Amino acid sequence: MKTKLYVALFCVAFFWGTTFLAIRIGVETIPPFILAGIRNLISGSIIFIYLLSQKKLEPINLHQLARAFILAVLMIVLANGLTTYSEKYISSGLASLISTLSPFFVLLLNLALGNEKLSFKTTIGILLGMLGIFLIYQNSLTDLLNPEYRIGVLALLAAVLSWSVGTIITKKGSANSLSMLMNVSLQMIIAGVILTTIQFVVTPDFTTENWTFKSISAMIYLALFGSVIGYVAYSYLISQMSSTKVSVLSYVNVVVALFLGWLILDEIITNRIIVAASLIISGVIIVNYKKSK
Repeated sequence: MKTKLYVALFCVAFFWGTTFLAIRIGVETIPPFILAGIRNLISGSIIFIYLLSQKKLEPINLHQLARAFILAVLMIVLANGLTTYSEKYISSGLASLISTLSPFFVLLLNLALGNEKLSFKTTIGILLGMLGIFLIYQNSLTDLLNPEYRIGVLALLAAVLSWSVGTIITKKGSANSLSMLMNVSLQMIIAGVILTTIQFVVTPDFTTENWTFKSISAMIYLALFGSVIGYVAYSYLISQMSSTKVSVLSYVNVVVALFLGWLILDEIITNRIIVAASLIISGVIIVNYKKSK
């Protein structure tokens, strides 16, 4: 049991952190939406084939299909698609750092909806996160004058917001919902079709001739390790540990992403980025920390 737990911990902490690097490598030669689309079609099909082989496929009614479609658009088409798109213009390390804002977005949305109340602990966490973001952009405001850099940052912020909205909807659950794997497989396949279609609409004349082996390998890696293995490991951890502990563990991702971006892609890590990452992660931990009863 402990061995399985440790393996799952490693998968979530490491593989999800490597996805930012893999995306950056993938978009070097593969258009972002087709990259995200094929990735999800592969991963969704793998889970579907597994369910078919295990005779665990379930009938889907109209309500379940509509819910899966909405979550697919929010959490994969917009969140995953825009994240992939953003990394054409910004570094994988910066992308991972901005993505850590998701818990703050979830918190602010819950506050606006009246689902949560503002506390001293929450206020401190938000202020730390805001200070971290300020440090990131303190000397980079001129970079926002660069249209491509600005597009990358705005796309990623939209992705984080979309993921946060989808997270709130997912947490509310549904009395007539599909099993976890069936739901995920359906969402991935729906999103894969939509993302692929978007790329054909945006660039109908794109070609695969310039796709490098490195970018194609990154796409396959994202499908197998980022989506299938990473998500299955996450689901296992949720069943074995408190959601708070698992969510805090996932913030190791940003450390992995920053390190790999520096090691493999020669992305620059300054002392300011290290301090900013520490502040953002600390803020998230403070907001999510709850004393065990």
